Amino acid sequence: MAMSTPSTPHTPDNQNDTRQSQHTPTDAPRSIAIIGAGLAGTGAALALARAGYRVDLYSDRTRDALRDEVPATGTAILFGASRTADAQIIDDLYADNPAAHFAASAAGLANPDNPSGVDSFPARYTYEAQSVDARLRADDRLAAFLDLTGDTAGDATGSAFHVTRVTPPDLDRIAADHDLTLVATGKGGLADAFTTDHERTPYPGPQRRVLTVTATGLPSDHLFSGRAEVPGVNNALLSLHEEGEVFVGPYLHKDGLDAWVILAWARPGTATEQAFSEATDAESSLRILQDLHRRVLPDVADDLDQLRPIEADPHSWLAGAVTPRVRRPVGYTDGGSLVAALGDTAIAVDPIAGQGAQLGDFQVAALVEGLTAAETSGQPWDADLLTDLFEAHWDNHGAAGVAVTSLFLGDPLYAEVAGAFFGSAGADPAYATALFSLFSEPAPALTLRTAEDVAGLVASFSQKVTA
Repeated sequence: MAMSTPSTPHTPDNQNDTRQSQHTPTDAPRSIAIIGAGLAGTGAALALARAGYRVDLYSDRTRDALRDEVPATGTAILFGASRTADAQIIDDLYADNPAAHFAASAAGLANPDNPSGVDSFPARYTYEAQSVDARLRADDRLAAFLDLTGDTAGDATGSAFHVTRVTPPDLDRIAADHDLTLVATGKGGLADAFTTDHERTPYPGPQRRVLTVTATGLPSDHLFSGRAEVPGVNNALLSLHEEGEVFVGPYLHKDGLDAWVILAWARPGTATEQAFSEATDAESSLRILQDLHRRVLPDVADDLDQLRPIEADPHSWLAGAVTPRVRRPVGYTDGGSLVAALGDTAIAVDPIAGQGAQLGDFQVAALVEGLTAAETSGQPWDADLLTDLFEAHWDNHGAAGVAVTSLFLGDPLYAEVAGAFFGSAGADPAYATALFSLFSEPAPALTLRTAEDVAGLVASFSQKVTA
């Protein structure tokens, strides 16, 4: 049975977000159902409720369970540009926390011929990345949404959070009862309501096996003495070796801990992939990733050996593989009611380029603007509108997010591009800055194909960095 959950914010920080709904009690708000309470779902619920709509948010887990009984399904790192879209959804509750930010990478390429075992170069960003546990981000959005459902916020739209499992027959009923229904259940769940767009889906299956763990034991401003770094700012690590890739970065854990996240990828059929498959919990995951560094990335291995699992969070690890997929933006229930895809349900990408959370933020922010503009102009919320809004999202962000993910996955299409970036970054800091700018502004990946293309992009960064 569904139940409405009262507002019980976990932390006082939730009170910092003070913007109010545009709705007034005399309005008759249109109704929107959102299935799924992850980042995209909670963000859309909050933003649409603030815009004055009646929002019913559905999840098969309670608020506490969403925060404390599941793993983070991604790092939810926002690499610069997407933080503007995020600020349209919720005030930045983490801006003053140094542990949640980094502005450079100490990059490394495994090289057994180098005495240190790694060729490294520093990369200063033109932005500041924000690294926050996805469970905390979603919980803060849900808390702000729940605040709006009570009379104390001055909002009378009737919005509510329902804890219930939504089956396809339930989706049919819900969609028939609402003016708009958004499906944000991620890569599984009700995603089968939407057909795959094969022309836009880059691969038929996973390109990497992924293993991630969050741990403590190093301060967020730790300096990795064995690797070239940018001084004066928090540095993350990006390391490449023959069998995969590893990202290590400062991370604000859901319980407020200053932590580090290790996110690693293994190419199919490698010994690293086999090692990843043996992870059974946070402790074994951390041990496997520490062993990997001692074996192929020894320059930072001693540092990472200081990390320890977070005993109070048994869900601080995750293993698996992502099947990249772009779906058609609209679908229909068995009863013929229209539904729309949101977040990973619409565009699922491998996390190697950090595009998932960013694409969700961009889509939600644009969706709210598009729906309110359509209502003002009298345009119906129909399949044509929802398709047009998604096509704009694809053109503005989605296509580039998919392309830059393929670049960092080592797609043969980008072989010359990758060689130009990594071959020159050690000698020219502008190459390093330009490479890491693609996490925040991935659009150049759509046209980068040759070393000359890379040189043209790098030229625009040459005045922004110093040798």
